Amino acid sequence: MTFTHVLVPTDFSDPANHALHCALEEATLHHSRVTLLHVVAAHTETEVYYVTGAPTSQGFDPVAGARLGPSAPPHPTVVRRDHNEEALTQLRDLMPEDFHGTWTAEVAAGHPAETIVRMAEERKADLIVMGTHGRTGLQHVLLGSVAEKVVRLAPCPVLTVRHGRTS
Repeated sequence: MTFTHVLVPTDFSDPANHALHCALEEATLHHSRVTLLHVVAAHTETEVYYVTGAPTSQGFDPVAGARLGPSAPPHPTVVRRDHNEEALTQLRDLMPEDFHGTWTAEVAAGHPAETIVRMAEERKADLIVMGTHGRTGLQHVLLGSVAEKVVRLAPCPVLTVRHGRTS
C-alpha cells in the first residue's frame, strides 16, 4: 500500500515526537506529503494584556522650590499571546531540516480525537501516525485515549506508536 498524505497529530509530548520520527520515515519511503497537526481547546483565544509603567509619585523641585505634579502616565504597551501562532511556531520547529519532502503545519480547535478525524477527512490523509502514552487500567478509563478514539473513527489506517515502556 502506498501512502500519499500522512497526517501527524502532536501534543508536543515525547511519544508524539517519537511518532513524528516514524511518520517521517514512512513519508520518505512513500514520497508522501506530511501535515503536522496540533489541536487546541475550542475555547482558546488570543490573550491581550495592557502593561503600563510604574506609577510616578509627586516630587519636589529644589530649584523652583515647589512641588511637582504627577507626570503623565506612559503609553500602555500591548502584549498579545496568540496560542495558535505559538503552536504553529512549535510545529515548524519540530520538523527536522534534513526532511526534504513536502509538509505543512496546521492548528485546529476542538476535541482532539474528533478534530484529528475531521482534519484527516478534510485533508484527504491516507495515513495517520500518532503517539500513544500507553495508559492502561484505571488511568485509561479515567483519562480516555485519544489514539483509541481516532483508531475507531478514522477514515484511513492509523499507526499508533508507543514510546518507551512504563512497566
